[in-house]
Amino acid sequence: MPIVMIHRSSRDDAPALTAAQELSRERGEDLIVMAAGSGSRADGAAELEYQAFLDQVRHHLDSQTQWRAELIAPGDDPTEALVEHVETIRPSVVVIGTHHRSAVGKLIFGHDLQRLLMDIEVPILLIKPPRK
Repeated sequence: MPIVMIHRSSRDDAPALTAAQELSRERGEDLIVMAAGSGSRADGAAELEYQAFLDQVRHHLDSQTQWRAELIAPGDDPTEALVEHVETIRPSVVVIGTHHRSAVGKLIFGHDLQRLLMDIEVPILLIKPPRK
């Protein structure tokens, strides 16, 4: 079974990618890094977006890790598209990065993360970056 890391293009992704890579090595499981694309229909946009995504991921992973990147078509609901894709892969664990939030920040900004946590049916490893 692979390990899935959900990449959300934020500062929270670097520690989560590192944790996912370490877990992949410990368990001897492949790593799938996935993100929801923008859904842009402009000529060449999908390829440019995928290449930018690959570059971000390559920056944090080394050549010793077996991994692949998957940019998911977002459809009408990018979070639901990620949940559905995770279900088709059936990973052993999903790794997601988060950051420290105030009570108000949790209320306002945590909806997509909350949906991922509630809707994904496999174990989830939530990675917080170290406090500065």
